[in-house]
Amino acid sequence: MDKLQKDGYNKFLKNYFKHNKDLFKRLSNTQKPDTMIITCSDSRINPALLLDAKPGELFVIRNIGNVVPPYQPELGSTQAAIEYAVNVLNVKKIVVLGHSNCGACAHMYHEHKENEPELKHVDHWLKHIEIAKSAAMLEIHADENKNLFELTEKHNIVSSLRRLMGYPYVQKRLINKKIDIIGWWYDIGTGSVEVYDFNSRHFSPAI
Repeated sequence: MDKLQKDGYNKFLKNYFKHNKDLFKRLSNTQKPDTMIITCSDSRINPALLLDAKPGELFVIRNIGNVVPPYQPELGSTQAAIEYAVNVLNVKKIVVLGHSNCGACAHMYHEHKENEPELKHVDHWLKHIEIAKSAAMLEIHADENKNLFELTEKHNIVSSLRRLMGYPYVQKRLINKKIDIIGWWYDIGTGSVEVYDFNSRHFSPAI
């Protein structure tokens, strides 16, 4: 460990862990999170900090662009995490948490330059966001005053929610009202969160 890591670890042991020993003792044997968060790998996004959640309360999966891929039983760690969270942990809520200034969404509009590194894996993964890009471009065509990147980020959340509904075990629980799926867009600069309304099909401030 370098100095930064050692200092952080020592602070964790002497402060947080010391004052929450009973919690960690319970968690050492089992976990029963109520909520699954599907969010971006972006270092600025910390779901536990955002929600003031304790260890054991959130089951978090991260990938570039907070993407829910199509349901394909044979492929992908994100699909495996969703399957485990729903069928084994029996989570009651799944939140797709997107954010402002998302590099994955911005990359959809980036033109590769000759001296830049090739990002073959990234480009392949971000094909999942193409539908969000198309929806955003259609919307910006109707109103040029809107922010193209923010629109893409929000349409990406909605696209992931729709694909999530295609997972058979999620669909079954939705029909039986045993699970909720939620879309959030988080503004890093202001700290505000907007929630997707399935009725109005728009994002509105959470508070």
